[in-house]
This record gives sequence, C-alpha cells and structure tokens, in this order.
Amino acid sequence: MSMLSNGLSGLTASQIALNVVSNNIANSNVAGYTRQQTVNSALISNSNNSLASGSGVEVSAINRITDDYLNNNLWRSNSSYGFNQAYSDYIGVTEQLLANENLSLSYGMDDLFNAFNSASAEPSSIAPRQLIITSAEALTQKFNSLAANLDIQRVQIEEQADGMLEMANSLFSEVATLNQEIVDGTAQGANVSALLDQRDETVNTLAKLMDVEVARMDDGSYTLSMTGGQPLVLGSSYASLTRVGNDYQVNLAGQAFSFSGDIGGELGGILSYESEILDTTEASLNQLAQDLADDINNQLALGQDINAVPGAGAPMFDYNPLDPAGSISIAAGFEPEDLALGAVGAGPGDNSNLSQIIALKDGHYDTYNSLVGTLASQSGQAAAEAQASQSIAADALAQRDSVSAVNLDEEAMSLIQYQQSYQANAKVISASQQLFNTLLSMF
Repeated sequence: MSMLSNGLSGLTASQIALNVVSNNIANSNVAGYTRQQTVNSALISNSNNSLASGSGVEVSAINRITDDYLNNNLWRSNSSYGFNQAYSDYIGVTEQLLANENLSLSYGMDDLFNAFNSASAEPSSIAPRQLIITSAEALTQKFNSLAANLDIQRVQIEEQADGMLEMANSLFSEVATLNQEIVDGTAQGANVSALLDQRDETVNTLAKLMDVEVARMDDGSYTLSMTGGQPLVLGSSYASLTRVGNDYQVNLAGQAFSFSGDIGGELGGILSYESEILDTTEASLNQLAQDLADDINNQLALGQDINAVPGAGAPMFDYNPLDPAGSISIAAGFEPEDLALGAVGAGPGDNSNLSQIIALKDGHYDTYNSLVGTLASQSGQAAAEAQASQSIAADALAQRDSVSAVNLDEEAMSLIQYQQSYQANAKVISASQQLFNTLLSMF
C-alpha cells in the first residue's frame, strides 16, 4: 500500500500545485496581485523498517512571494512621486500665469511708464495725460486678474484637499476592515492571500496621497501612522482626517492630532505648494501693488496739477490695504487734469515731478522680474524632481514585480513540470493497481 499512498499523495500535491499555477496565470494582469507558490514536504514514515522508503509528500503551505522591504520602498517612492508631481503641476500653472503676456505686469508697467515718458514733451496736453490714466487702468486690471486667478487656485486646492481627505478616510476604513478579515481568516486556517494583496494595494493607493508608516503586527494586521507619528489605523480602528479652515487634524478615538503640509504624497504636495508658493506669490503681488500705488501717489502729492495749484496732486491709485492686488484701481473721479506732473511753483508746462515719477520704474520692474525669475527657477527644479521621482517609483515597481509579480514564462514551465508530475504519479497509482491485481490472481 506504500506505493499506492505515495502515488496518491504525489497526485494530490501536483493537483494543488497546478491549481496555484493556474491561479497565478489567471491573475497575471491584476494590479497588485502577488504570485503564490506551493511548499512541499516529505511525509515521515511511521514504520520501524529500515527499508521503508517513506510515506509520500504533502503540501505544507502556499506562500505569497513577497518582500516587505520592496513593498515599503515602493510605497515611499510613490508617496515621493505624488508629492513632487502635485507640487510641480501647481507651481507650473503659477509660473505660466505670471509669464502670460496678457497678464504680465512687466508689459503693464512698460506701457504705464512709456505713457509717462510720452507726456514729457507736452505735460500740459490732455491726450498724453489720458493715455497715462488708460495705461494705469490696464495695469490695475492685470493686478486684479492675477489676484483673482490666485484666489481661484486657492479654492481649487481646498476643494482638491477635501476630496483627498475623503478618499484617505475611505482607504483607512478599508485597511481596518481588511485587517479584521485577515486576522479572522488566519485564525480559521484560511488562505488569506487575496485579502493580503487587496490590503497592500490599498496601502499603495494611500501612499500616493500621503506618507504612511506601516508596521506589521504579530496577528497579521497592519498599523498605519503618519511620518509625524499621528495614528491612522490600529487593527480594526481607523482615524478620520478633517479640515477646519486652514487647520488639518487627525481624529481617532476622541483624540485630535494636528498636521500640516509636511505629510508627503499628493495631499502634502498641494498643501506645501499653498504655503510655500501660493501664499508667498500672493503676498509679493500685494506688496508690489501697494508699493507701486503708494510711490506714484506720494510723488504726485509733491507736485502740482495742470491748473498749477500747489499741493493739489490727488492720488491716482486706490486700493484696499487687506487686498492691494485684488482691489487696486484708478481713484474715483480722477481726471487727466489731476495728474500733478509739474513741480510746485513751476508753470503748466513743467515736467519736473513727472521725471521723478519716471525714475520710480526700475525698482518695481526689477521686483516683479525677480519674482517671475525665482518662480521659473523653482518650477524648473520642481519639474526635475518630479521627473526623477517618477523614474525612482518606476524602478521600485520593477524591483517589487521582479519578486512578486507573475512571470508567464516561469508559470508555463511550472505548468509543464507539475503536469508531468501529475501524470507520473497517476502512472504510479496505475502500476500499484496492476501489481495488486496480479497478486489477487495468484489465489
């Protein structure tokens, strides 16, 4: 009977192996699937006969071929790529916005100061004065448009961040549910490979949104936390991320933990862009609008208007100090005659004060060009980092897949191997039956 039992055990082991191989092939195009492999063990003979050959074979386990280091490396790489790509996308939009010819403050200031220059020949003429006001109004509209576009970006960031928070909360819940199913399945002796794959793929999706630290517990569950230590998933319990105004919090079991843009992933990318680039750019534009308006207004106050009234230099610009770039405009009721282009006490044709106004250009022009240049440099660096991190993420995926993904050529070879093994064991059983029949025929 040893020959028969050996053949049966080999037949069973080959059948299980064929099932595993076929499952690998069937899931070869499933994202995140980890190939499986049978582990065979020789059955120990219970016979005391030294001539006993053994008791056959058994499948002692079906293993997922995975590497925790490679998985963690993939998740970190995807998080870095998500951060850099989101940051680069937004800063690229801002760079294009400020460099747009129709919105460029450089062109706007050129037109305004060219209009001032044109008035130098005939400062008492209405036509060049009107051109100054028209050019100044066009410049204020460029400021207004830039400020409005940055406000739109801020709204988009908040809406996108809220969507990412909602998605992250859903993923936390999914990981916690899978944790419980894996713990329960493992305790019952079930094959939980599919659940483990699903959980790893969920963590991978989450890692693209934000940096996560993953710790594997003894019971098979994952504990997830932010890089700052804020807990996200503990067994079957999970946190929720919320935003109240500009404050972001992690809420778990009645406790709240604050976090900022330094959290990696796409969410960290857009929050870092908001604090490092959007806030700075908006503040710079507001300061430029305020300084330009104040400098020209203050200089006009030192001159006299077309009627040669000393101290009658009315301010040309008006703005809300809380939002200079978004509110700057030509002062209500300001007319060409109100431009105080001459020095106090000089005749109507004097342009002394106008010369002082023209001299103001370089400082403001340089300020804006410096802002645009710095932004272009930051945008280029961000794009390069996004491209580099994309390559690193692709390499990390390739490394993980080289170990865990299904190789159809290898599976085809395994299929032939186990098919031959199955056929050979079937022949062993057939031979055993023939021997048994021969033995019976002797009686």
